[in-house]
Amino acid sequence: MTGDKSVDDELPPEMEVEGAAEGYLEIFRRYGVDYVFCSPGSEFIPFWEFLAKFNAQGRGPRYVNARHESVALAMAKGYTMATGRPQVVLLHVSAGLLHGAMEIRSIYMDNVPMLIIAGQNITHEKEVWGGTAGPHYFPFADVGGTQRLVQPYVKWCEAPDTNLNMHYILARAFRVAMSEPKGPVFLLLSRELMFEKVRRMRMPVKIEPQTPPQADPEALTKLAELLLKAENPLIYTRYLGRNPDSVGHLVDLAEATSTPVFETPVYMNFPTDHPLHLGCDIVPYLKEADLVLVVDSSGRPPWYPPSSILTSSKAKVVFIDIDPVQLKYPYWGYPADLLITGDSKLAVPALLDIVKTAAPRLGDQSKFEGRFERWKEESEGRRARWREEALSSRDAVPIDPKWLCYNINEVVNEDCIVVHETITHGGIINRYVERNRVRPGMRFEGSGAVGHSGLGQGLSLALGLKLANPDRTVIALEGDGGFNYNPVHACFGMSQEYGLPFLTVIFDNLSYAAMKGQPRFYPEGWSVKTDTYYGVYEQPKPLYGKLAEAFGGYAETVVDPEEVKPALLRALDQVEKGRLALCDVILQRP
Repeated sequence: MTGDKSVDDELPPEMEVEGAAEGYLEIFRRYGVDYVFCSPGSEFIPFWEFLAKFNAQGRGPRYVNARHESVALAMAKGYTMATGRPQVVLLHVSAGLLHGAMEIRSIYMDNVPMLIIAGQNITHEKEVWGGTAGPHYFPFADVGGTQRLVQPYVKWCEAPDTNLNMHYILARAFRVAMSEPKGPVFLLLSRELMFEKVRRMRMPVKIEPQTPPQADPEALTKLAELLLKAENPLIYTRYLGRNPDSVGHLVDLAEATSTPVFETPVYMNFPTDHPLHLGCDIVPYLKEADLVLVVDSSGRPPWYPPSSILTSSKAKVVFIDIDPVQLKYPYWGYPADLLITGDSKLAVPALLDIVKTAAPRLGDQSKFEGRFERWKEESEGRRARWREEALSSRDAVPIDPKWLCYNINEVVNEDCIVVHETITHGGIINRYVERNRVRPGMRFEGSGAVGHSGLGQGLSLALGLKLANPDRTVIALEGDGGFNYNPVHACFGMSQEYGLPFLTVIFDNLSYAAMKGQPRFYPEGWSVKTDTYYGVYEQPKPLYGKLAEAFGGYAETVVDPEEVKPALLRALDQVEKGRLALCDVILQRP
């Protein structure tokens, strides 16, 4: 049943339960929740009790006992990115909620659907079952409600005061989370509600999310004419690949108009082995462009500064996005000749149909063929130059990051999932690590240079992706700075406990090099004169491999460039055998 018809037309069926939390779990199950990720807090004892019942009876959802709030949230995010299905995360009162605030913001900015639940106890003492947790709970309540702590970064929040209409509340939560633009929703549940000894609970008639928005046909027709008449059009995308079927539609559109595609990938958006894939840097090509089509770019601008295109190019600019105005951002100064609101999974194939229909009238086939060959030659030339650069660095000591990335690309295959969370080496990784980016669902970004709310989520994201894809190899690429921000002990412990082996490769340049900006802004300043760079910590070299070994993992520190590929292969062999693995590769300092 769809739309708002649901509960007014028929009384939702009731279910016999042993307690309210059992009813919650049944609703989760009916909405396709596979896992409840939890950073433990004592208010969740009822959930644990009835999860044990469900699992003993062979019913889902399953339980994941995360060891850190950020792990619970980012694992759930990774799982949802891979499957498209929203999961449930339990966070312990206001403290747990604040501990996971960075990840909640990232989930919100990346349009990932999720139901987040936190507990509270502010209304009763001993007169209500479950209402007394002890005096330590009083400081965990907030005037005005705990939900206001995260309200800016969730689509919807509620603090229900009864279980009588919980079926409505939870059904609405899932509907809002899954309606475009998708995102997290939040429920603040009291201990009293979770512990309540109800014997029957109403179950909702499943309420589907709204249908995705289709773009205005007149706007798409105008865009199709622009594409067919353009002499030098360009396409840029960031997260079109969240809908895997859209990748093929974008390929068809690019081929039909001989238009090159640039991307800053959060997902796999366009096959890198395609002649029209031109990498990540669109800026050098803007000067000659007469049309730039930006599809699904939320969160990562296609060029910077926004106004630079007004002076460097005469191109018309068109945005297609669920939210082309980018309402999440206080400033978004990108010029646009046409803003098209629509879901790319509908808009791109519709645009392609119009292009094919109009091509005999407006298109010049010889122009398209010549343009295709030009871009094919450009693409092949760039790739050949990159390969030559990597091979020429093969003997450099310390190891050149281009050589490391070249070898990572040699050992991965199409079935390998790569999570990227670096800043300094992000461009090199996007350039070289591409063999896993030839079909949808094989590339996901962490929160490094292309993320939204800070470092420290890559390892947890890798765990969530592995949970969703147990038969595929998962590799997390981490800068040593970013690795320090991750809850490493919790992540490696989760890998060991749940049998989720993956490989971590540390791009270890022995510093937090992303912060070394003083020479650019103060070329003759005190930092340069005294060789004192605050913000760029250069700690004594830790033995990062010991962290993996502490959790039964395999580890190598790599300093010899000839050993890069053999070390990666040895580590991947251990992952194949079910062990966590880590390669700490010592790189040149920038």
